[in-house]
Amino acid sequence: MILREKYYQFTILLTISFVAVGLLLNNVLSDALGLFLIFSAGLIHGANDIRLLQKKYKNTQFRFFLTLIFTYIGVVVLGAILFFYLPNFGLFFFVLFSGFHFGQQHWDSFLKQKSSSLLLKQLGYTLYGLLVFGILFSSQIPAVDILIEQLSGVRFDAETYRITTLVLAVVFSILAFLLSVSTQMYLKEILALALLAILFSTTSLLLSFAVYFVFWHSIPSIQDQLMYLDGAINLKTIKGYIRSSLVYWLLSLLGLIAAYFFFDVNASYFIPLFFTFLAAITFPHTVVIGMLDFD
Repeated sequence: MILREKYYQFTILLTISFVAVGLLLNNVLSDALGLFLIFSAGLIHGANDIRLLQKKYKNTQFRFFLTLIFTYIGVVVLGAILFFYLPNFGLFFFVLFSGFHFGQQHWDSFLKQKSSSLLLKQLGYTLYGLLVFGILFSSQIPAVDILIEQLSGVRFDAETYRITTLVLAVVFSILAFLLSVSTQMYLKEILALALLAILFSTTSLLLSFAVYFVFWHSIPSIQDQLMYLDGAINLKTIKGYIRSSLVYWLLSLLGLIAAYFFFDVNASYFIPLFFTFLAAITFPHTVVIGMLDFD
């Protein structure tokens, strides 16, 4: 959904606050804060996928529940294998899937009101999310370059990031016109992206990603999920959402910790491992959310 007005204002102020925080903290503290945000609200927002599927199919039989669990785990494992053994493809699909997922969550409720084709809307979702990635990558070229090389062995020059981001901005602007996005809405999004560009340029890569992932994506996604599951957002439904998330949340954390120690990962490779882990759980979550019809 396009961010609700009050939450949008809150997020703008919060993002400005994190710009100040990024200027005050060193990279170690910034990364620690980023990990905390991702491991809390960021991880929890994808921890109710099974419950969402049960709601969609209205089937709570134990056999159906087990089928969902094993299918979901299988997709996670396949995602991790893809990232480890075909890192170039894994990284490409992670960025592509995440871009679509970010764009869909942000624009879906708005574009449902438009009569444009489904393909055009899906292109709009993907290009918007990829544009966010492009701005992040262009703002953090040295850190991103090291990360991509560690993950896939590939390096890109600075101009590649900048030109790609410019092309994405132009193509998304054309699509926004074709999708009948109003001038007011378009300018509002441009200002938001400009603010994100300032955030990305003044904080560490991990904290930059975490602030966008948690406050611009995860919390609005949780709001959508609560309305889908319970029809209301209040203290009771929030507590129920967190309780139903705990098992998956704990298993995810334990899985990352086990991988860290099992593979004897050194400190310099923790962030690549972390993004591999994030990619593995992103694939099934993107599929689940894409199957649902949020109002």
